[in-house]
Amino acid sequence: MGQEVINLVLFRYTDAACKVLDTGEGVQQSWLQLPLTNSICYDVNVGMHCQFRCNVKLTCEYATGSGIMLEEYGDTTCSGSPTSSVALARHLTWLGAVSWFQGACTPDGNGMYMKFNKPVTSYPDCKAQGAVDVGEGADVAYEARYFLQFYSDASCTSEFQVNEFSSFQYNRFQWRVYRGSQHCLDYVDASTRPSNWTAAVINPNVMNFKLMCGNMDGLGNGILVRRHNGNICSGTSADAEYWRDVFYPMNLYLVQDFFNGECVEWGSMFVKFDKPWNTMHYPDCSQFACKSGYCSGGRLQQPYTGATPYMGEIRTPVARAQVLPSHGLHQAAVGWWIFIGIVVHLGLGAAAW
Repeated sequence: MGQEVINLVLFRYTDAACKVLDTGEGVQQSWLQLPLTNSICYDVNVGMHCQFRCNVKLTCEYATGSGIMLEEYGDTTCSGSPTSSVALARHLTWLGAVSWFQGACTPDGNGMYMKFNKPVTSYPDCKAQGAVDVGEGADVAYEARYFLQFYSDASCTSEFQVNEFSSFQYNRFQWRVYRGSQHCLDYVDASTRPSNWTAAVINPNVMNFKLMCGNMDGLGNGILVRRHNGNICSGTSADAEYWRDVFYPMNLYLVQDFFNGECVEWGSMFVKFDKPWNTMHYPDCSQFACKSGYCSGGRLQQPYTGATPYMGEIRTPVARAQVLPSHGLHQAAVGWWIFIGIVVHLGLGAAAW
């Protein structure tokens, strides 16, 4: 049996109740779901984002309001490369777009209103890319959360316990992945401490920072950090920071182990995420990583070169790609990724962030 053909009609209205039809060209736009092809490919006529007749496919993209893009193609298969691409509803959030698809009367962004004649059943899930409304609450602002736990043993079975005799005050951090902005994160203290804990705790949280690819000095694994003043990595931002200015050298291959949720060594302890990261939540910067030496990707069998662990001020602009730690490959590999909360607690310098 062939796929059912669904013919939708998008109407344009002048009022917020969608009772009074507008006049003029494009007041009624047909959305014909193309059979036996991609389920989110439509044949639409003149109206919103179409001058005459268009074959369009709904896709997802960050920083586009609703998160939904309209890609136009030259044929009814919606295959190959699109001839054009435009944000479908930049003025809406993701939940606003879902409400519109479900048949709600919705502003069209140009002073009018729009409504489908029946619910749209075929559209991509763009909740990760779509914007979050201020009133939607904190929980929905994030598409994922990962918890990084400190352990006292190399198999990550014995959780580090914070007490008054601990070398530092933290044993667990939450990494929150924002919706609507790719690779935008919060890094928040989630440590468990004794109920009778009275000592002051220094705030280690790092909010609204973005992981991005780049390599300004040819060293490191090719990933930079950029901090923002506005929510969801918006507003003014600081310059991207060198890997060497904030973190110790690392090995690209073992950083992948880190994100895969494996137990990795850090200083005198070990860390592990509660689950592997979705690969969409961090950038693949392998092409920017150094290609040779101890900082390159892969499990190198490099002989000791005489280099010693760097002990100076963490912001000192000294290239440290050849630093060899006393505990082998794992310690250097994961260092870049343990953010300032961990860096401070290990006594590596409070000025890093």
